Amino acid sequence: MARTTSAFISQLSHKDIRIRRRALRSLFEIDSPGNLEAFVPLLDDKDPWFRSKALDAHRMWAPRLGIDSLAPLATHKSIDARRCAANLLEKFNENTTSIAEILYQDDDNLCKIKASKELIKFDSKGEFTSRLIESENDKIKVIALSSKHISKEQLLSSLENSSNSVQETALKQLKLVNQKISDKKLSKLIDGGVDPLAVVSFSVENSGDTMIKLANHPNSKVRKNMVEILKDKCKSSNDESIKLLIENKCYSVIGRWLQGKRDETSDKLRWEIIENENVDEIERSRLLERLIGRCNEPEIVMKSEELLNSTTSQLLKITAHNLSTAGNTREL
Repeated sequence: MARTTSAFISQLSHKDIRIRRRALRSLFEIDSPGNLEAFVPLLDDKDPWFRSKALDAHRMWAPRLGIDSLAPLATHKSIDARRCAANLLEKFNENTTSIAEILYQDDDNLCKIKASKELIKFDSKGEFTSRLIESENDKIKVIALSSKHISKEQLLSSLENSSNSVQETALKQLKLVNQKISDKKLSKLIDGGVDPLAVVSFSVENSGDTMIKLANHPNSKVRKNMVEILKDKCKSSNDESIKLLIENKCYSVIGRWLQGKRDETSDKLRWEIIENENVDEIERSRLLERLIGRCNEPEIVMKSEELLNSTTSQLLKITAHNLSTAGNTREL
């Protein structure tokens, strides 16, 4: 087999292109990583077919040989070769910084970004984090912000960056370390185009004007996220965040927060909203509809019947009627 392999390798430089192609295909079939070196000269072949096969050989065998096998690609004049090396970095189960450092110096953004991810992954002393956070490339800054060596000061400083993606990544990391951010700063970030979803948790922690602003946000995902955070943080309607939402008539969020709560205080708040003729009838109707699972409770039936006789809203009358009779229907 060794003699046959050696023959195929020698045929890669044969004058007859048909012999060269057969030899190349045979080497792929043999599938021996040790043959990769024979494909390196093909990176400079005048025939694009052989150049592409040389790249394929690196994709196939380099990860099985070790990171040093990428050196011919990482230092090659061809952008295709260097990008191939950059894309292969993540395939190695070893420290890739020796090649990643070479590719980080490349003018090509794809090479720099792929290399940045590897440099941060294997940054044991914070050396690469300090370098990458100073990059003018926002995508590289975002990568640096995910480093375990990034400081709270660097994260807070990144909130002043002009890039929303950098700001949002910094917010995500600051959330993990329970860092508080002023309402004034949160409002400025939102006005500057930061995704409101990145700000919700901080706004709930502050329980201020930004939380009220987001509770009325047109994006339902923002309100849903707020409800999830409130359910985890606030167990009672006496919590400051809930009291502020009630004061500011944020009934859409309050209604969702109340869902599933059966304690006396929550029931009292729920019916205060339902019976309030000044509250939007759709929100009131939704609160009623969510009680369908409790339609056999005498108090729910009684309250529904009282509402049926007192409300001026036709929508509420229909919903209250359905709720008050649902229990009887289930028994049948």
